[in-house]
Amino acid sequence: MARLLMRWLDPAFGHPRGVLGRVGGAMMLRGNAEQEHRAVEQAVLRPGEHVLVLGHGPGLGLALAAAAVDPGGHVVGVDPSEPMRRMAAARCADQIARGVVEVRPGRAENTGCSGASIDVAISVNNIMLWDREAGFNELARVLRRGGRLVATVHRHVLDISPDQLRDDARHAGFTDITVTSRPRRFTSSAVELLASLPN
Repeated sequence: MARLLMRWLDPAFGHPRGVLGRVGGAMMLRGNAEQEHRAVEQAVLRPGEHVLVLGHGPGLGLALAAAAVDPGGHVVGVDPSEPMRRMAAARCADQIARGVVEVRPGRAENTGCSGASIDVAISVNNIMLWDREAGFNELARVLRRGGRLVATVHRHVLDISPDQLRDDARHAGFTDITVTSRPRRFTSSAVELLASLPN
């Protein structure tokens, strides 16, 4: 029964595609809004910074990050799902037209970003889909020295312990790592990871 449920949920939430992907995107926009706002707040973004948003979904976090780094900043959103990229591009159309936001195919393991080109990376509710070793290594490659990582995920979809998440970030070279669990009102707690690369 669990496998059948996951097969149905995957095209809506895991790897959004088709009609279910569009429905899932609308649900994500509502269900993840509080986490998107909090992740951007915790990133302490400043005008002029370059930000990478991983698995951006329908694009709320992209829009929030773009508003925080404008003027002079740039936000790259990568998502493997074409429906999510379309939704995000529609939401951020003005910011894309002004060159503040760029939306393209990609994932944590292969962002397409140049080495040491990003100040901050943000991930909301997709770290459970990564090849974590490859994803953390890719982020360590694209972030500048002193670059910051903010990742948050629903505890009920994270298939490892928060301690393992901390260890995975540490093995990739991240320091100043904090992992906390924050209660949420209508669903399971959120696991939040903050980390940076040494200067």
